[in-house]
Amino acid sequence: MDQVSQGTKPDAGTGGALNWLLIGLALAIGLALAWGTTTLPAPAPRSAPADVFSAERAMDDVRAIAVRPHPIGSAEIEQTRAYLMTRMQALGLDPQMRTQTAITTHPHFKDLALAGRVRNIVGELKGSDPKLPAVMVMAHYDTVPHSPGAGDDTSGVAVALETARALKASGGLQRSVVFLMTDGEEAGLLGASAFFHDDPLRGRIGLVINLEARGDNGRSQMFQTSPNSRGLIEVYRDVVASPSADSLTATLYKRMPNDTDLTIPLMKGYAGLNFAFAGNQMAYHTPVSTPESLSVGSLQHMGDQVLPTVRAFAQAGTLPKSLDEMVYADLLGLTFVSYPAWFGWLLALVAVVTAFGALGLGIARRRIAWKEAARGAGGLLALLLGIATALLVELRLASFLLKDVASPYALIAQFGWLLAAAGLIAGGAGVLLLRAAANGKRRAAALWLLGAGLLCGVLGSFSLVAMAVGLVAALLAFVSFGRPAGLAGFFAGAVALVALFTVALQIALPNGAHALVWPLLPLAGVSALLVLAPERAGRTAALAGIAVAAALLIGLMATQSYGFFVLMGPMLPMIVTPFVALAALGLAPLFWSLRGSAWTGAAVLAAGVLLCVFTGIHGRTPTSATPELVQAFYLTDIDKRASYWASTKLDPFGWTKSVLEQDGGAATRRPMEPLFKDPLLSARARQAAFVRPVLDLSMAGEGAARRINLRVANANGGRYLQIFMKPSADMTGLTLEGRPLPGKLSAGKWSQFPFYASGADPVTLTVTPGARGRLEVELVEVRDGWPAGAKVPARPANVVPVGRADTSMILARSRLAW
Repeated sequence: MDQVSQGTKPDAGTGGALNWLLIGLALAIGLALAWGTTTLPAPAPRSAPADVFSAERAMDDVRAIAVRPHPIGSAEIEQTRAYLMTRMQALGLDPQMRTQTAITTHPHFKDLALAGRVRNIVGELKGSDPKLPAVMVMAHYDTVPHSPGAGDDTSGVAVALETARALKASGGLQRSVVFLMTDGEEAGLLGASAFFHDDPLRGRIGLVINLEARGDNGRSQMFQTSPNSRGLIEVYRDVVASPSADSLTATLYKRMPNDTDLTIPLMKGYAGLNFAFAGNQMAYHTPVSTPESLSVGSLQHMGDQVLPTVRAFAQAGTLPKSLDEMVYADLLGLTFVSYPAWFGWLLALVAVVTAFGALGLGIARRRIAWKEAARGAGGLLALLLGIATALLVELRLASFLLKDVASPYALIAQFGWLLAAAGLIAGGAGVLLLRAAANGKRRAAALWLLGAGLLCGVLGSFSLVAMAVGLVAALLAFVSFGRPAGLAGFFAGAVALVALFTVALQIALPNGAHALVWPLLPLAGVSALLVLAPERAGRTAALAGIAVAAALLIGLMATQSYGFFVLMGPMLPMIVTPFVALAALGLAPLFWSLRGSAWTGAAVLAAGVLLCVFTGIHGRTPTSATPELVQAFYLTDIDKRASYWASTKLDPFGWTKSVLEQDGGAATRRPMEPLFKDPLLSARARQAAFVRPVLDLSMAGEGAARRINLRVANANGGRYLQIFMKPSADMTGLTLEGRPLPGKLSAGKWSQFPFYASGADPVTLTVTPGARGRLEVELVEVRDGWPAGAKVPARPANVVPVGRADTSMILARSRLAW
């Protein structure tokens, strides 16, 4: 064991300098490889060949559509429809507008059901054999209130239109391509539900390609597929010049409570692919999402994937059949790796056997001690929880500094700074913990982890979970870092634990286990080198090989970290913990016994904390790119003759408070169930000149045919209705506009049922009553704009509306007993 430690320890002169050089090169090369995966293609100009996708041409549609917000049911969406009808007509798609009543039910929705009157726009580029199942390209043209929606989803609409133009120019399509622009996606996938429920074209569709966006920049990724997608993936892989997809993402997405329009056809058994880009999520569902903020490179990257994919399927004599699943991912943006699921098991077996083989042979040949390997496994757990604790400090500290900023996007707006801070904090913590393991500094490691855990628990609001993470990390460090550890034994034990995690992931997520299998392969190789050839491990060639493995590992882990941080990192930076821990483990053989590495880790960690403090202070000042998001609205209870100005939170500029108290009332928190789950900040307001929405509740029929009829309608030009029902006993047999609804009204609970684009026409519901009971109904008509005579002050600079802001809500009540 002494031989192992000495054999891998550089001398104080050249060896130390060489190791520092190799560490620097590994970091630089790894981060450069990861950076390369975020680069976007140059937009093709308007003068590009007619059969080529041009983002500059597509931007013309973005600028024409994303002029202002156009949510379902608004006056502005009519202008978008008119533009799309004209544009699709010019492309020769013979567009048709479908007006339908849509109903969506889904386990991810808290509502009993979502419904509305939608107007989908359908066009068709006919192939030489229109009888063949068609390829569908789908995007939604509605936005959320207050967002022009240049990203979500005008970008998808523009890509679809430019794809149609390029396909028409190239010709040679065997099967038709149907273009569906859906209405009401933001309200609850209403347009897609309407089409795939009863549109006459639905039976002709053989494959659905959906286009989405979450933000205004970033590389486009094919992030979701239908089950048994090997045939689809093989076509996508073969025809796209630079595929961007990962079966881990697709596997995780299936298990997440997220939905797009593609959810509906997938639930009905259609084959499909989903494309989207995600970046600058400050622009997601906010006024920031303008044509000027949209990345033209992101548009080009999506088009470069969508156009060849659609063209290949449209030119094919047969569409791929449902086969087995595949493991796939673009490897550092350099190549696209794909293989059958069974080969993934083989790779995992090779990596796991190598890791455990090195450990077993090392113990058998007395190269390492099993206790040292056990400390390595425990040390890896301490490393994981220690990094998580450090990142919890970042989250709690940034949240504390931004706690009185009203914007729900306060952390998201600081994405770049938080990402840099997370990298420094996690990296510094990783180096410090591994050096503590090497030197046997268990008391120092346990004390600073204990302090970090206590800080997490009390910073801002109390959090027992945050405190517990730090306490467990401290305990593991104290147990595992008992005395100076030899590199080979510690490393072999840590890698063996990674192998165990790999086995578990391979069983649980076989199509996503490559996230651990690929890193385990170089780690297991390095472990075998340290254990079985210790006399060579400290030589220059071996160290260079370790550095190459570390660079690849850093590139892979940085790429994964960035992807996950884009989606969840500002709100949950701990999500990058396993990736940072694996990268640190890959570098461990190079800095294990280096002098000054502990000071380097401490300096990096301190720099990350300081950057976090700067981020929290910087985030308090809104800019045009990261504005303060506020919402204030008017609510009047017609039947109780009580009116309020209301909001979810005050802003630091006092604007929301001035709105709430404009009529002389004092802003306090009031319960307003069932409209809002949590109490709202509200102040009494003057009664506005609104009329009572139509709310007729009656009983009809006799005996078993008896029914409760509910008839509701807008009376003030509302954009949508919210219907709340609470029975005294369970009720079933619900219908909407004559269509049966699943589920029931539960006794003593409010069930919510929104109806969008409700217009002036009445909406009718029926339900079967029990022998005796009562039914309470509350109806809210939601209309855009303040009530007449409101004295709302102008918003300060860089303060913009979000959510229910600038709306008036008119409430009516009714009750029926029998």
